[in-house]
Amino acid sequence: MKTTREIAARVSGTQFEDFSDQDVSYSKTLAMSALGAMVAGPHCVGSDKITRYVKRAGGAEEASVLGAGMKAPVEMAALANGTFAHATEYEDDSFPEAVSSYTLFPAILAMGEKLGSSGQDVISAFILSYEAQARIGLACREARRLGFMVLSLAGSIGCAVAGAKLLKLDEESTANAIAIASSQASGIGYQTGTMSHIIEMGFSARNGLTATLLAADGFTGQQDILEAPRGLFNIITAGKVENPDAILGDWGKPYRINEIGIKSYPCCYHLQRMIETTAAVREEEGLSADDIKSISVEVNAFFPTVVQHAEPNDEIQAQFSLPHSLAIAMLEPQVLPSGFSREKINDPKFAAFRKKVETIVREDWGWTPTGWTPNLTYRLADGRIIKRSPETARGQPPALLGFAECIPKYRGCVEGVLPESQIVTSIEIMAKMDKCADIGELMRTVAV
Repeated sequence: MKTTREIAARVSGTQFEDFSDQDVSYSKTLAMSALGAMVAGPHCVGSDKITRYVKRAGGAEEASVLGAGMKAPVEMAALANGTFAHATEYEDDSFPEAVSSYTLFPAILAMGEKLGSSGQDVISAFILSYEAQARIGLACREARRLGFMVLSLAGSIGCAVAGAKLLKLDEESTANAIAIASSQASGIGYQTGTMSHIIEMGFSARNGLTATLLAADGFTGQQDILEAPRGLFNIITAGKVENPDAILGDWGKPYRINEIGIKSYPCCYHLQRMIETTAAVREEEGLSADDIKSISVEVNAFFPTVVQHAEPNDEIQAQFSLPHSLAIAMLEPQVLPSGFSREKINDPKFAAFRKKVETIVREDWGWTPTGWTPNLTYRLADGRIIKRSPETARGQPPALLGFAECIPKYRGCVEGVLPESQIVTSIEIMAKMDKCADIGELMRTVAV
């Protein structure tokens, strides 16, 4: 199949009216989740460096850099806002493709603001770009085993597709945008727990829009760049592409946005169900941290390749630390960004509790991001043993959150950053995004 060219044809040829009410409704919910993180992100570790970098670069005032009180060229605004969104570690993902909606919205909203795009155009760009990156992720799962961070690698192509849709490029130009983005597609899984992991989502947003703008001006690339023998798929999987025909065969049946789970906690996706379960055990049994003698957690061989910081040294490492995450669940009333602060990392109570948590890697469970269930064993000081094996967490498919259910997550990100009147207005705009004539109205509401 001519995969690259056919993806381009479907992106350029699909209209807003082709999507279901569910597709549209859930897109608005996911947009709200992502925008909240973009607003909160400038206050996270490392984000000040991104803001200074963008300010030094200067350039045309095309799109808002959130938290900076300024506008920048659309690619740079996407770089900054993408990094900010990822810095919260609140990003919403789908598996097993391992890609995120948070990679796309910073690019979409920046380009939408520059162009004055309608809400319908924004939603269309999101659904189609997510489909592109998700179908690529499904075919290239071997890339993750080899060490690539697929959410940013496939995300670069997703952002190019999104930009092409917003610019209303034809099939040939969209294929060129995909080709140009493919030369910039990267991301390394080993970077988790560092600032370099955080910026990878920003790189995808910047590189994808750069590819789109070049393609719009007539820049070209190989129009079979994805599927060619020496193309992207074979390179990143070492020739182990999985069922490539399904990229087009399963396209939109249904759209993969309906497999995106919304995170409840600002840390790695793979920690969500363990945190939720630990907090539930604490509440159900009326436990305090002192009641816990030890917690052992059985995981598969994949888990420690991502959640790799048992003793975190900083806030970002703490977001990829199983012992610290469970310490928050036992020591704090809620699992909030403040729980991952240096103050909590260095708190003797947290340090002591981390030592109670043991990770047991079950090599016999295999290596896969999904399709396995952790076993948590809580040994109590009174001799009791409690066992839990959580298969999922709140907000994960098929139990998707509705718009109203996601408002608390949004408010948790933006309260204290935006005035209440702007929070209310932004929620109202997003609730009726498909009726919005200019998405710039939303970005102007949250820009501070």
